[in-house]
Amino acid sequence: MKKTFTINLSGTVFHIDDDAYDKLNTYIAQINKHFRNDADAKEIVADIESRIAELFQERLKNGKEVVSIDQVNEIIVIMGMPESFDDSTEEEKETSNSTSSSSTTKNRRLYRDPESKILGGVCGGLSAYFSIDPVFIRLFFVLLVFLGAGSSILIYLILWIIVPKATNSAQRLEMKGEPVNINNISKNIKEEFQEVKEMANKIKSEKPYLREKAESLVNIFISIIKIALRVFAIIFGIIMVIVALLAVIVLITSMLITDEFLGITPFGGDVTQYLNLFVSSTTLFWFWLGAGLAIGIPLLVLAYWGIKILFKIRTDTRSLRLSALGLWVLGIILVFAMTIKAVGNFKVTSSVTKQIPITTKSDTVYLKLGNNELGDAIESHLNFGKLRIAKLNGKNFLVDEPTLDIVKSDNGQFGLVVKTKARGKNLDAAQQNASEITYKLDVQDSLISFQSNFLLLDKTAYHNQDVSYILKVPENKTIYLSPEMTKIIHDIKNTSDMWDGDMGDKYWTMKPEGLELSQRKQVSSDQNTAIKKR
Repeated sequence: MKKTFTINLSGTVFHIDDDAYDKLNTYIAQINKHFRNDADAKEIVADIESRIAELFQERLKNGKEVVSIDQVNEIIVIMGMPESFDDSTEEEKETSNSTSSSSTTKNRRLYRDPESKILGGVCGGLSAYFSIDPVFIRLFFVLLVFLGAGSSILIYLILWIIVPKATNSAQRLEMKGEPVNINNISKNIKEEFQEVKEMANKIKSEKPYLREKAESLVNIFISIIKIALRVFAIIFGIIMVIVALLAVIVLITSMLITDEFLGITPFGGDVTQYLNLFVSSTTLFWFWLGAGLAIGIPLLVLAYWGIKILFKIRTDTRSLRLSALGLWVLGIILVFAMTIKAVGNFKVTSSVTKQIPITTKSDTVYLKLGNNELGDAIESHLNFGKLRIAKLNGKNFLVDEPTLDIVKSDNGQFGLVVKTKARGKNLDAAQQNASEITYKLDVQDSLISFQSNFLLLDKTAYHNQDVSYILKVPENKTIYLSPEMTKIIHDIKNTSDMWDGDMGDKYWTMKPEGLELSQRKQVSSDQNTAIKKR
């Protein structure tokens, strides 16, 4: 039974017998000692360890998991002892070179050569594998493309993908067919460092000339940038001045002359003249003033900056900046304050209820819509749901539609309740707004004529006003709904569960369960016309 250790060699973990570990550890210590005085010792030792790891992996196949002493001895023979590679005589160098050349074709492997690559290093790798100048390989691929063999591009791409890149000295030696041992690895790394050193010395010797040229190019580039920025600043300044001044002119003209704000009319060309129907004129004035400051001050500042850029004005404008900032903040405060005030006018809801008696000896009450006196006055292109705007005698009014509901009477008599409702900033204001609603209603014996619209008085702003009619019908009494009544009836409950839109032109009798569709003969067209004329 043997002890085993776990080691990490060049990023790969191996299990190794204790005697093999001692042997390998001594061997790597000798390598470190041999190259300790070389400037590139670290890179040499790392590549040697990488090669040893590759050799271990090749031998740990077919179920083998532990590196033995025999495998370590075999790898030491392949890599060689450091003492045997001292460059003491020229004869030993020639012997080593002849040995390398004799084993070149035998141990050569295909890699992509990153040191002589143009694209992926495929041609460089093929040239090293076949000992051909890479120029001929590249010419061969190019000629295949021009001769119509487009598959050469595909072949190149496939080789680029499947052929590994030579990333360390051991792989570069395998690519060239040279034995991968300590001597060749160290020699390869030293040659690479020598090339880098020579390149650095060349750059250093040419540094004064290159620095002078670089400084000259930088100065030219800076001059071009300065000129371009100056031209851009002039153009930008002109644009800022023109745009800002035009915007200010439009702003002032819109607010003081055309009664519009910057021409903003989202619902048509004359919507802004209707705003005082929704907001009081005082609130609207201060809101427009705040909006003018909030928008106009930045535009004026923009124009001022443009003038400064154009004429290179350098003055202390701290007081001007503070004044502009103060006016802009004032504008923002006015906009928010007026918005809050307008919203506050909808804080409280109140209603006014009026009882209208219906005196008739008839068992049937007829309901109809009167002539629509506001029909031609209503602006058809402006509507906000049921809310409309009407123009009467040159003045604008808000117009809305009432609703009608029918319930069972609790006193055995016909009765009509009119309920007006509105919002306000307090209870008194809400009640006043509700009482100022204008509606028309005509009760003549058994005929009730409604208007399809109600009107808000002149100078009365919108406060969510509403008018609802409630008709109370005794049991076993009948009502008749004319066809046009479907415009204002709202969710009337009936035993037939009939939709409001289908309840018109029918008789309905109040039963204990609710309104019931009557079997009475429907009104003829002549009778309907007579009802309308009454």
